[in-house]
Amino acid sequence: MKRAIMNEFKTEEIKRLIAEKIKAAKGDIPYSKIAEKCNVTSARISDVANNKIDCQLSTLLEIATGLRIHPKELFDIAFDFEEYYSELDQ
Repeated sequence: MKRAIMNEFKTEEIKRLIAEKIKAAKGDIPYSKIAEKCNVTSARISDVANNKIDCQLSTLLEIATGLRIHPKELFDIAFDFEEYYSELDQ
């Protein structure tokens, strides 16, 4: 059970870091302007950027398109996956 709780915590942390990346890339651009450039509503983009919902990979790809950035920029987060995997394998 402890491992499941740890996994959930890390998943939430990763989601939060990705949401922060979206906000940083967004800057002062209104969500409506980003939505005009992709197939995601401004409300959905806001929900993802504010870490209010889980979303599919396709949504993140669309948001990257709307931001006109490479999707890998959203996943370039300050998270030590090697340490995380090591903890999981204990």
